[in-house]
Amino acid sequence: MTEDGLYFRFNELKQATDVKKKYGDEVLVVAGGTIATQLITRFGLRPKVILSLENLPLNYVKFSKTGIEIGATTTISKLLTFDNLPNALVQAAQGVHGLTLKEMATVGGNIFSPSPGGDLATALLALNADLVLARSGGKRVVSLSKFYKNFLTYNMRKDEILYAIKISRVPKLSAFMKLTPYTYSGPTICSAAVGMDLTDKKITRIAIGVGGLTPHPYRAAAAEKILKDKPISDQIIENATAKVTEGIQIREEGFYSVEYKSKVAQALVKKILYRLAGFN
Repeated sequence: MTEDGLYFRFNELKQATDVKKKYGDEVLVVAGGTIATQLITRFGLRPKVILSLENLPLNYVKFSKTGIEIGATTTISKLLTFDNLPNALVQAAQGVHGLTLKEMATVGGNIFSPSPGGDLATALLALNADLVLARSGGKRVVSLSKFYKNFLTYNMRKDEILYAIKISRVPKLSAFMKLTPYTYSGPTICSAAVGMDLTDKKITRIAIGVGGLTPHPYRAAAAEKILKDKPISDQIIENATAKVTEGIQIREEGFYSVEYKSKVAQALVKKILYRLAGFN
C-alpha cells in the first residue's frame, strides 16, 4: 500500500498490463525506483497506484545479426557487462555517476527521466532506437525520436508499459559526450551523441541526439539534414553544428544561459563528429 492507494508487483507481464489498463494515468510504474524518487520529491507527483516491474523477466540484453534488444528493467550495471554494445551507449552508461545508482537505475527508467537525466536516451536517439510498448492486447513499436511529446508526456497509451528497447540497425560509428559542473559528476548541463555510417568518406547515415537543453532529449534534425549523403569535411561539420539547436526552445536554468547551453551543444556535436571522422 502507498499513502494514497495501492502497490502491485507481479511475476507475469499480463498481470502488470491489466493493472495499467485498469488504472491508466493513475499508475506510477517503477523498477529501480531512481526516477520515481525524483518525480515524487522534485515534482510533487502523488501516485494513487505504484506498479513495480522488478520481478518481470525484462532484465536482459539480446543480440542478433542485425540488432540489439534491451529489456526495460535491465540495470545500467548489467548493461556494462557486455563488450559488444555501441560506443555511444557504453559511454552514456559509464557516465552515470556512482556504483549504487548504476546498480539500481534501469535503461527503461532512464528513457522517462526528465532533464538533467536521460543520458542513455540521448545515446539511444543517436542509435535510432525503437521502443516496444506492451499492453493487454499485444505490443506496439514506437520510434524513440517520436516518443517525447512534452515534459513527462509521451507517445504512450494509458494501458501501455515499456517492454524493451530495440536497436534494429547498429551504426558503424557512434559516440556520446556530456558536460557536467564537475569533472566526474553532477547533473548534466548538456549531452550529445552521434551515430553514423561513412562510406568512402561520405555520410550515408546520421542521427544526432541532444540532451539537457529541453525537458527530454531530442533529435537535431536540421543538423542531420545538412550532413546526410554529403562528403564529410570541416565545412560541412561547421555548417551542421550551427543548426544543432535550430527550432529548439532551450530552458534557461541556474547559472547557464540559453546562449551558453546552445554553444555547448554545438561544441559537443562538433567534437564528436571530428572524432568519428578521424580528423585531428
